[in-house]
Amino acid sequence: MRVHELASELGVDSRIVLRRLRELGEFARSASSTIEPPVAAKVRASFGARIPRTTPRPFPVRRDQIAPYIDSPTFDPTAPSARQYGWRSGAVPHPQHPDLLANIQRVARRFPIFEEHMDALRGVGSQAVFAGSCRQEGFRDCVIVHIRFSGAIEAGFGFTREVMLFYSPHADLQVRTFEAAARELASSDRFVTPDIFFMWSPDLRLQIKLKDWSRPSKLAIPFQIDDEDELSLIKLLRNYIYARDLFYLTTPVHGASFFGRRTLLQALRDDVINQRVTGVFGLRKSGKTSILMQLKQELQEDHIVTVLMDLETFPSPPEDPTDDIVSDLRRRLIDELKSRKLRTQELSQLSERPSILELKNALQTILKYLWKDGNRILLLLDEIEYLTPADRVDIAEGDMPKIAQLLSALRSIVQESENFTFVLSGLTSAIVEGGRLYGRPNPLFSWAKAVYVKPLTREEADELASTVGGKMGIQIEPGALEALHEASGGHAYLYRNLSSAVVKHLPTDVFQRTMVRSAVLTELSDWKSRVQGNIEEIVQHVKRYYPNEAVMLELLMDSPDDFEELATSEHIAVRRLQDLGLIQEGTRGYEVSVLLELV
Repeated sequence: MRVHELASELGVDSRIVLRRLRELGEFARSASSTIEPPVAAKVRASFGARIPRTTPRPFPVRRDQIAPYIDSPTFDPTAPSARQYGWRSGAVPHPQHPDLLANIQRVARRFPIFEEHMDALRGVGSQAVFAGSCRQEGFRDCVIVHIRFSGAIEAGFGFTREVMLFYSPHADLQVRTFEAAARELASSDRFVTPDIFFMWSPDLRLQIKLKDWSRPSKLAIPFQIDDEDELSLIKLLRNYIYARDLFYLTTPVHGASFFGRRTLLQALRDDVINQRVTGVFGLRKSGKTSILMQLKQELQEDHIVTVLMDLETFPSPPEDPTDDIVSDLRRRLIDELKSRKLRTQELSQLSERPSILELKNALQTILKYLWKDGNRILLLLDEIEYLTPADRVDIAEGDMPKIAQLLSALRSIVQESENFTFVLSGLTSAIVEGGRLYGRPNPLFSWAKAVYVKPLTREEADELASTVGGKMGIQIEPGALEALHEASGGHAYLYRNLSSAVVKHLPTDVFQRTMVRSAVLTELSDWKSRVQGNIEEIVQHVKRYYPNEAVMLELLMDSPDDFEELATSEHIAVRRLQDLGLIQEGTRGYEVSVLLELV
């Protein structure tokens, strides 16, 4: 049946039927467009008309086939037609709230192109669920629309939340407008996708500019679609979502890119709240820094001021780095406190290179003021092994007492204050397990708790791959998940790296991408040769800071029987190798992990 035939049957103008079709989320280009029987039934139902028994149809449709759609108390007027079933599956209901409808009309008056965009969205079962002005100062002439995609689109492209659409009237779009859109997204109090948003402006170079300004954590997609192509929006999503490789990350991740480790994160959060000092230890690229960054982000709303310091950037023993660390800690504390508009007076009055005692006294005074309003300070010291390089100095009796003095001062602040603690992170746990540290009693011995970042469990790895893959429109089959975990041993960096290598060879010119086991196995040989250098770096780092454990490791690889004989007397070294995920107990005794089999 054509639109004009249905209009004649209902006794109304064809334009009224076309408008009603758009309101119901259906697509029809003109009065001569053909509509399927279920769609015609919905239009009749919306006009209160009965289904005529004698109306000719392209194919027979019985009343009992249509009744469930129009007689059900849960009738959804935007249910997909047979022709459009697919991307319209799980269509979003048409907005009904008067305030939302009024706001949508305001957007349409300010940006007429919005009507075309809404038609395209309705054509694939999607709707605007929020509309309003931009709240960023200087950009009040821009507007914000939040889109909720159909269930099929959400499943196909990994969306689970609303997506922001940012409209700018500027014909020469500037990067400051892009940054304002990013701030608007970050400050939204709605459940909105945090790493993707759409932008529209009349700028002819919009696509080029957004491609240059976007980054992995903030992908801006130009909302430019062809109103003559029903699948234009789907193609736009495919071109941008499929082009991303979210597995390939060489820097620490947090926020939307962080997955897994929830149990460890919760334990660390509890430690911080209860002022327990913890050491987080693990191999290089196992995800330690990502855990610290995620912890910092999750504690932002708990009135906790967090300072993250990377000790790798400081001089390493035998050169004493303590004075540099104290100076930089003072500066970072002032910056973080100022950003929260909190007290800094005592720290600001110190010299740029204060003594350990001066820093301690100033910090304790500030903590007393902060506690009145429930504020805390958390210090995160990353790459702690650079303070204890066993291949360069005698950690127990070396001539650098200031390092032990600094740690002692931090311990004292924890014990004497109610709102301060610190977390250590690195490869070696000697800094919390040795009785002496640089000629002094180790202030952290039998006081700080040691936890290890071990390889991802199969459950954690599956969650990571499925969630990240979903954001790229990739469905990963169980066989592929199993192969990814087996080949990488669950090591976080290797797991992501292998997943990235497989993704690079998946097609992007399809509407559904699937990663199967054979795709992983095909990539293994080339991947192993490419990551061998990374693995050797990880192993060499262990040998440098764990010389005893390194000897035991080489012994296991060369002579397992000799290793078994020494295992009982070198139980501390064996335990550390297990904690680091380098060895494991098998049915025939100790054996090296998958990581070392890749060397």
